[in-house]
Amino acid sequence: MYHAVMQSCGMKEMAMDLKIVGKSGQISIGKSMAGVGFIMEVLPGGDILLKHAVVVPSNERWLHEPAMKEKLARADEWMRNNPVHATRLEELEARLKAVA
Repeated sequence: MYHAVMQSCGMKEMAMDLKIVGKSGQISIGKSMAGVGFIMEVLPGGDILLKHAVVVPSNERWLHEPAMKEKLARADEWMRNNPVHATRLEELEARLKAVA
């Protein structure tokens, strides 16, 4: 295995592994990355940048909209401030009768 050390833009040195594209056109980035999603960006000059990505199914996208995130945050706060307890059915019945 080859290793490279790179220093760029005045940043501290970062150890990197040199990966060679195999005959099949693939690069192995290790078993620890198995199943992880990436966005591959081909930069001018031919460099390739892999960015870690999380896939959100389209039918769950609404959960990540700002308005819904705010509602979910309020619901979480309410749950923290209102612990779960057993319902007292007699009290509930009395309250319902009072409203009706």
